[in-house]
Amino acid sequence: MTILFPIIIFFLNTSPALQQDSLNGTGLSESTIPSIQNKIYIVKQRWHTGIVLQRSLVDSTIWKEINHFKNFRYIDVGWGDEAFYQYPGFDLELAVKALFYPTPSTLRVEGFNLSIEQYADISDIVVELPISSEKLKDIYMYISSTYARNSNADVIIQIERYSGNIKFYKAKGEYHIFNTCNTWVAEALNKAGFDIPDDVILAEQLFNEVQNFGKVLKAEE
Repeated sequence: MTILFPIIIFFLNTSPALQQDSLNGTGLSESTIPSIQNKIYIVKQRWHTGIVLQRSLVDSTIWKEINHFKNFRYIDVGWGDEAFYQYPGFDLELAVKALFYPTPSTLRVEGFNLSIEQYADISDIVVELPISSEKLKDIYMYISSTYARNSNADVIIQIERYSGNIKFYKAKGEYHIFNTCNTWVAEALNKAGFDIPDDVILAEQLFNEVQNFGKVLKAEE
């Protein structure tokens, strides 16, 4: 277990050396980014990697569970190992199990009313991605498809925190070292037409790709 500890820490916390305020080399520029009104944000907070969307841009007839967060301006969604993700802190034994054994997964959804600038202040990395309405729909359709449902097609809330600001839902898929939260975000972006490799497992890999399509608002120091 002692030998595994630095491996686990590296895996969970490795981050790329991004350049803040950088733009990609695939055709986006300061003049073209404002022409696409919709934006999403890919964020990293410790071992959480998530997709942040503006709630008012989501069609609640498609992603019905967004109605659980009516009082919030933004929604931060991430997918991960059921036990480790829900644990309030760091547990090495749960981290080892999560990475080296296929384990049940959970979908973490958080609502917040901070500005993106304020949210960036409490995050390690934030990358802003311009996105069309149609591609944004692909993102939240993918999120909606991640919920596991009971025999009545209802979602299963596992834990609520901070008076319901954060909810954990039973999710589809097994978490393991080759299918991580970063993999899930990469798959969501692929669904929306972003050309990102499907073998992403580390935050470093994900954000090195994501920065090519948008603007780095916060880079880890």
